[in-house]
Amino acid sequence: MRVVIVGAGLGGLVLAHALRDHADVVVLDRDAEAADTGGYRIALTPEAVAVVEQHVPASVVERIREVSDGPETFAQFTIADAQLRPIVVAPEPEGQDRMLCQRRALRLILADDLGERIRFASTVVAARSRADGASVALSDGTEIDADLVVAADGARSSVVEAVTERPTSDDAGLIGIAGSSPMTAGATFPRYLAQGPALALDHRGVGMFLSLASRRTARLDAAWAGLSPELRSAVGPPALVWGLIARREMVADILGAPPGTLIARAHELAAAWHPWMTEQIETSDPARTAAFSFRAARPHPPRFPWSPSRVTAIGDAVHAMPPTGGRAGSTAIRSAGALAEALIRESRIDDAVRSYQSRVDEWAVPAIRESLGPVRVIRALRAPLVQAVARPALAVAGVVGAARYRRSIHP
Repeated sequence: MRVVIVGAGLGGLVLAHALRDHADVVVLDRDAEAADTGGYRIALTPEAVAVVEQHVPASVVERIREVSDGPETFAQFTIADAQLRPIVVAPEPEGQDRMLCQRRALRLILADDLGERIRFASTVVAARSRADGASVALSDGTEIDADLVVAADGARSSVVEAVTERPTSDDAGLIGIAGSSPMTAGATFPRYLAQGPALALDHRGVGMFLSLASRRTARLDAAWAGLSPELRSAVGPPALVWGLIARREMVADILGAPPGTLIARAHELAAAWHPWMTEQIETSDPARTAAFSFRAARPHPPRFPWSPSRVTAIGDAVHAMPPTGGRAGSTAIRSAGALAEALIRESRIDDAVRSYQSRVDEWAVPAIRESLGPVRVIRALRAPLVQAVARPALAVAGVVGAARYRRSIHP
């Protein structure tokens, strides 16, 4: 069995690991190399960690854990106001196994162990399904045949576009500006961030995701000397990862803008926020600053707007979701694990694809709905009347929350 996976993102790489001993696996990706990717820290859920543990070699899992923040750094999730006062603190269940790793570092480790199975600088422009197999066409005119083609190439998948006229996701109407600010020894930050990420929101519907990343541990310090320079760079120094979220009409002109412009616009939108927040934006690393639009799949069937065939999909190619829930990477990995297990279990590829596609909504729909929750709030705050009500409500909630949780900016 030959399986061509289009896209060397997290889902595609985990799927390649899972099938490496059961099929001839070929991974195609448009990037020149594994390091050519953006993104920030990925928090893998216990379910996604279980898939990685099951299908990725133990030595690779150990390397991931060496460069990951521990599960104690995601013990809770906080909702805060624009003055960074906590409104709601939601504890996570104790004893969960999580992986909290920088996306680029995770991709480098997963890709390194797959060797020549990955063909970088390979841009797929079309795909075709046949009764007995499938094929993909590359931009250089090459055509590759397979028994199964798996789209793992993101929300604007060229493979999916080739097999269906209906897109699997829609523009969510939001744009994000993300950055990373170094956190030196003695740096101040909201206390609740020591125990997990937060989402702050102002009365206009401007949101700010906050998370501490690459926090030095004894385990990472012990492994540091053995890491390649490329992997050290991907892990990076201890930092605050921030992600501003705004409605498209507020920042429509910044997509593709240089980092300096992105930082300036984020600073402008957060000008009335707590001074600590604007300070972090000002000190952001331009090389780690980017803007992107949000897309979201519909949380209702059909998940696959084409009949089960020798072309299927995982990840954002079929269940895209905004980063507001922090679930996209984990959901892609769960789908990769489910598809691999079906292909290993079933004797016929068609039965395996049908079985996999019938189950995806079990984990994809809850993740999509959770991710869309903050999106709906931000959209609702477009209305002036709602903003007028939200301003005093958030102020009162922030005062009450700060008194209740006794959280403040601290060293």
